[in-house]
Amino acid sequence: MTDAVKTDPRAGSTLIEMMAVMVIIAMLASLVGVLLPGTGRGRLKALTLQTAAMMRRERLVAVLTGSSRRISLDTSARTLVGDSGVIAIPRDVVVDVVGVDETWAGRQAVVRFEPDGASTGAAVKFSWDKVRYEVDVSWYNGRVAVDLQ
Repeated sequence: MTDAVKTDPRAGSTLIEMMAVMVIIAMLASLVGVLLPGTGRGRLKALTLQTAAMMRRERLVAVLTGSSRRISLDTSARTLVGDSGVIAIPRDVVVDVVGVDETWAGRQAVVRFEPDGASTGAAVKFSWDKVRYEVDVSWYNGRVAVDLQ
């Protein structure tokens, strides 16, 4: 004789319980991505685009106000400092600036935008773990271009 196993129709997990477990796992996975050290390709790209946006903004303000605007690099604080704001550079990102060989307010000069739209010209390269992005500023017309290779 076989003994029939009696099952309770209320036994087992419900769909709501399964969804709750999936939400908890998703939250933990997202925290792991945020808490891992290092900049990563996405953050490096964001840093490059923020830098280009600040340069475009400084150029536009120089043209609209008729006054020169400057962006410089504070190497000790690892920040790009413009007249309109500051951008922090992560410690694991290498910064290479090709531009004016001057010092403004104790910081390395990056670029100056003139009221006619022209600039001193510059190239700012950000690199991390074999990834390199670049922001180029034309000296002739102040055009800001981004190279995301």
